[in-house]
Amino acid sequence: MILLGIGLLIPFEKNTPPVAKTLAWEDQPEMKDILNPNDQEVRLKAARKLVERVDVEDALEILEHSPLPHTGEGHLVVHQIGFYAYQTYGVDSILKCKDYFLYACYHGTIIEAASDAGFEAITKMTDKCKESPVRYFQCVHAAGHAIMAMWNYALPDTLKTCDDLYEGETQFPEALSSCHNGAFMENLFGVHDWGEGKEAVRDWLKDDDPYFPCNFFPEKYQKGCWLNQAARIYQMNNGDLEKTTELCEGSGNEQYTAWCMDNLARQIHPLTNGDPTKSFELCQKEGPNWYNNCLVVNAGSFYSVGGRDEAIFICKNVPGALKPECYQRVIGQIISDPIGKDQKAQLCQRIEQPFGGQCSSQI
Repeated sequence: MILLGIGLLIPFEKNTPPVAKTLAWEDQPEMKDILNPNDQEVRLKAARKLVERVDVEDALEILEHSPLPHTGEGHLVVHQIGFYAYQTYGVDSILKCKDYFLYACYHGTIIEAASDAGFEAITKMTDKCKESPVRYFQCVHAAGHAIMAMWNYALPDTLKTCDDLYEGETQFPEALSSCHNGAFMENLFGVHDWGEGKEAVRDWLKDDDPYFPCNFFPEKYQKGCWLNQAARIYQMNNGDLEKTTELCEGSGNEQYTAWCMDNLARQIHPLTNGDPTKSFELCQKEGPNWYNNCLVVNAGSFYSVGGRDEAIFICKNVPGALKPECYQRVIGQIISDPIGKDQKAQLCQRIEQPFGGQCSSQI
């Protein structure tokens, strides 16, 4: 147990729905390697073997109901399912994906489509996602990743292509920022060029400037950049959360600092390894000014990658004064979640009152 104020934080127990025995993760020979946290390359290769054996839909169900953490590392594992889906089913592959692990399958299909058929394929794929705003933004974010890979990590060309494709999007005006965000994230992590035998090209990173490349680009690109920059600062400082906080606060711009600290909270999320109780301990490293924000962001981050029970757990255990803000974040995600109304109702029923009633009245 973790001490929280004068009370105790009860260990989290995941509410896992039953899954058909034929899809039980325990029965899959690849799962031993997929669940090994010590070698991400082995994980990714094992995921590819799994989907080649059982196909897209079953692979997604197996992974969703397995102990694979809903973190960035888990997300990259599920990218492999999307890569295989496009290579096997083409443009229609996106229809085989599900919303598990922050739409990782969608990311994989779009990345592969872009590499295969260029920019026209990107817009075709992302337009298929427009039935759900949440799904659409994730698909456009994936497009940012893909465009960056197509330009061989030439960041200015990538951002211009995002502008060309999405600046005229009026139905979802935040789509442009989502594309920028994906490009800046790809610049940091090189999601797409894993396992290709290529030497990584990273001309848009500097080891002696924690604010680069944000300080190179004009204002229209700042949101997409700063929502990733804490990850870069965190890398440069060998995982020192306190130092990263200090540098975020030194940006010289309150909005940039807020975006940077939002991103730092998202860096904390993978460190929990899927255990939401750890958010309460790790968020303290951001300092008292950012602790509450960190918890709320972590709740949202858990929900975004499929950890719905984990998100509710965090809101249930935050200080009372913070509960309205925390539940507002999670309830908003429930409302926009592309799941059935019955499933939304079940989630609302798990939320304490009066917030559960507020949730139920909005679905």
